[in-house]
Amino acid sequence: MSPALTDVIASVAARLHPGMAEDSLGLPDATRYVVVLIDGLGWSNLKAYPGLAPTLERMEATALTVGVPSTTATSLAALTTGADAAQHGLVGFSFRSRPGVIMQTMKWDDKALVPEAAQPVPTWFERIDCESAVVVPAKFAGSGLTRAVLRGADFVGVTNEKAWDDRVSQAAEVAAGHALTYVYERNLDHVGHLKGWRSPAWQAHLARVDAFVASLASAVPAGTCLLVTADHGMVDTPVTHRVTLEFEPQLAQGVDLVAGEARLRHLYTADPAGVAARWASWWGSRAEVRVRADALTWFGESPPSPDVAARIGDVVVALLDDWAALTTTRPKEMSLVGLHGSITAGERIVPLLKGSP
Repeated sequence: MSPALTDVIASVAARLHPGMAEDSLGLPDATRYVVVLIDGLGWSNLKAYPGLAPTLERMEATALTVGVPSTTATSLAALTTGADAAQHGLVGFSFRSRPGVIMQTMKWDDKALVPEAAQPVPTWFERIDCESAVVVPAKFAGSGLTRAVLRGADFVGVTNEKAWDDRVSQAAEVAAGHALTYVYERNLDHVGHLKGWRSPAWQAHLARVDAFVASLASAVPAGTCLLVTADHGMVDTPVTHRVTLEFEPQLAQGVDLVAGEARLRHLYTADPAGVAARWASWWGSRAEVRVRADALTWFGESPPSPDVAARIGDVVVALLDDWAALTTTRPKEMSLVGLHGSITAGERIVPLLKGSP
């Protein structure tokens, strides 16, 4: 089995507490571990710009596979629990949380869905018998997603994400007092969405992130192993390959609710077979279309619980190449260039970069 994002903190746990888990990634022995997640840094995205990120390029690299959908909430849950979407239940950027209600996981805007119940798998922060901390934007304190995937760790809020030197000092200070520290950098993903990952703006931010990692590596205490990884890669979608489903009668017919994101759609319908047939005919080789029963293997090796299965679309559509299925119910999607969520290697293969203690 190929290395996966689910193996990262599990391998850290194995090093901190031998016998608790398996170190399938061959991590070095260290007094403490700092895991930095760079949102949106796919393996192919990084490799496309040799010389632009010298610190990251010098680190020992392993390619990891992330689960489906290849999106932030799903991957964060996989990283911190070691479970796939079928088990942790965060099956996409958005999904049907109860009849007639679509919830966005990053906003956790269905307050009726209790985070600890919606994502029931204990996090590694809860399981490891040592001090752990998460260094993330302060605005996420107490949020539904934080309660779902970061519970069990000391929460340390970053108040100014643009104050890079302060962030380095803060993270290094936190690492000195914790055996496991998780650091989240989200802005590369934001630039990629707005400008595309091939844009000069994205390249400039990659260089900025590389400098951040270099400074952090120098600032953490001796005996610290620095690990850098990501939650997904990114695909730029040209305007000519962006389809709004409500504007195409064959795609709109029979669809009651739309969730997921433009590269991985959950469709909820009373006629799964009919909708799947129409979508498969319309998209042809540009997408893979499955009814729920056939799509479950995308979300994990083991069958989900009935509650989690109900969150998955009656029809699930994975867009291929650089195509996107937009919806008028998510108007902000219309302005995005870089997208992710689907099953392609560009979205599902991310780096694990290891620094020496």
